[in-house]
Amino acid sequence: MNAGANDWGNLASQWGDQEYVRLRLQPAPGDHHYLVLSDLRNYLGRFRTDTDIRLLDYGSGPSPYRSLFPNSDYRRADYVPSPGLAYVVDDDSRVPERDGLFDLVLSTQVAEHVANPACYFREALRLLRPGGRFVVTTHGVWPDHGTPYDFQRWTAAGLARDVAHAGFVNLRSAKLTAGFRAYAFLTLDALSMLGGGRTRLRRLAGSALQKALRFARPSLHRRIDSRWPKLRITDLDDPNSGPSFYILLALEARRPSA
Repeated sequence: MNAGANDWGNLASQWGDQEYVRLRLQPAPGDHHYLVLSDLRNYLGRFRTDTDIRLLDYGSGPSPYRSLFPNSDYRRADYVPSPGLAYVVDDDSRVPERDGLFDLVLSTQVAEHVANPACYFREALRLLRPGGRFVVTTHGVWPDHGTPYDFQRWTAAGLARDVAHAGFVNLRSAKLTAGFRAYAFLTLDALSMLGGGRTRLRRLAGSALQKALRFARPSLHRRIDSRWPKLRITDLDDPNSGPSFYILLALEARRPSA
């Protein structure tokens, strides 16, 4: 499915906002989506390296996690033309590059927007050297958010199945912002949407609630961090195990060595 020129242009304009990068790389307890974005940042921090590697940010957007790989040959690929992009990806997720070039292919919150995930995962495999690593994160539970399209959600077992079908091995899954931490996030998110109303009294009550939430959010987020630290990232020996409810999921896999 092709996006209109205005859709891509609007998206590229949003990515030019430095706050977009800050929220993901340095989430603060006062931020609305702190619980989710801090868990995602902590997970991706596992792969930080000063090693000189060839890395493809596959569906990169503005590449908010680029600083985790300071000495890498860091190349960006996306469907959306933008400054500094190494590759423009076609509708079948193909990247105009030779086989087996990269040590790491990184895909953060992209797979849900891909029209054909099977092609996307196979292309990631093709681009990796033998033994190269694929790291993918996506949504488990999240509202529709077209950029400009939003096509699917996975379970941990479903993502592991689809990545294995593409030819990857040594899969290691994780559930992020899970269990009671997920419920707490959704409760605060729901409260943040209250505030309108047809009567003046309801509008005043909603405004007071939002002010109270902005004031209380940092301390609430810190309390949730201390109450459920093990639910930030739940590593899984079996993708069917662990908490049954989670906001994000992640997977690390390898291209076979031979």
